[in-house]
Amino acid sequence: MEKKFMVASDIHGSLVALNNVLEIFNEERADKLILLGDVFGANATEMVEKLNAISNRLTIVKGNNDWYYEPENASFVLFEQAYESLNGTLCYLCHGHKFNDMYPEMYGAKVVLQGHLHRPLIETIHGVLRVCVGSVAAPRCGSEKCYVIIEGHKIVIKSIYGELIDEAKF
Repeated sequence: MEKKFMVASDIHGSLVALNNVLEIFNEERADKLILLGDVFGANATEMVEKLNAISNRLTIVKGNNDWYYEPENASFVLFEQAYESLNGTLCYLCHGHKFNDMYPEMYGAKVVLQGHLHRPLIETIHGVLRVCVGSVAAPRCGSEKCYVIIEGHKIVIKSIYGELIDEAKF
């Protein structure tokens, strides 16, 4: 049975952005939420409480701004990087700030999902689909606040208002 995944990144401690993510997660009826780093900030305690509520349907990797932070009372783990099978396809999950994250063919995954750039991007490098999911809080380069939905073998980047930005199949 195929699942539906929501992927977001670069919340940077914004409770407004986290609340948007959680609202969209519920509206999309996604099975799992994947956060690709730079999640926490000044409102970390309240953010942990909100994320604890869905910890059994959550994966979080650390971003370059999360390294100093180890959440107290969290019922989830912050991973440096992660591999997950998304509907039968091995995906490498990272923030994207480390040098090796730019060479996805090294990992054996067919899809790399990353944050850090604060702008959406879909490209193929050495036969590996690389998807930068953008930022839900602080987009760059004139892009929209956005997130990714993975359903079946289709990746869709949407604005937080539900508008299609880009899509690809894997």
